[in-house]
Amino acid sequence: MTVSSSAPHTSGTPDTPGKPGTAIRRIGVLGGTFDPIHTGHLALGALFARTLALDELVLMPAGQQPQKQGSTAAGHRLAMTRLAAQGLAEELALTHPSTQVIVSTREIERAGPSYTVDTLRDMRRDAGPLASLSLLIGSDQLVRLDTWHAWRELFDYAHICAAARPGFSRDGASAQLRQVFAEREKSALGVQSTPCGGILIDDSLAVDISATELRATMAHARDAATPPANLPDPVWQYIRTQHLYRA
Repeated sequence: MTVSSSAPHTSGTPDTPGKPGTAIRRIGVLGGTFDPIHTGHLALGALFARTLALDELVLMPAGQQPQKQGSTAAGHRLAMTRLAAQGLAEELALTHPSTQVIVSTREIERAGPSYTVDTLRDMRRDAGPLASLSLLIGSDQLVRLDTWHAWRELFDYAHICAAARPGFSRDGASAQLRQVFAEREKSALGVQSTPCGGILIDDSLAVDISATELRATMAHARDAATPPANLPDPVWQYIRTQHLYRA
């Protein structure tokens, strides 16, 4: 399996509506600041690559995030994502070889704030109306989904698939979100076979990694040859070479 880059569009041919026997293309989008990308991100991507039988797993470093300030330069975050993606592709080649891992520069190249709804709207246009498009997130993001820009519109373009962190409870979400969960929850098969509009909550991934804590650890690790826990070795070697996350 190889890692492809997408700049800015996803690869492949859009599904054609009305054509008998057309297979539904399944695309999963895992976005984030990736500051840095760590094993929790990769585990989440691998989980849904298998659960949803994805044809494409798109790793998308964020550009200018409205809710976060002071992130590491986009070029560094993109480089680290590409390094991590190669290892993920090699892992998936052993368990789900039909999944193509793609690193997308779509949000980094967009001027202005990176709103997820804009990204998904563009990806839906590129993928066509029949493709199953899923936004892959952690449960910590799911319970605050109603704070996102135009969050209800997300379901017009994609499914929302969340991996529950240890201790996750739906009670942490607002009443309106809990109602949306009840109305839109689907099985993995339901997500695979429909274009958008559903929610899938998977509680099989017992991973809880804090990027903030990881950055603090790296600030004191300095030039250790062995990477801190939860950080892929190629990413750590890049961090060392570029002198990132210094105290």
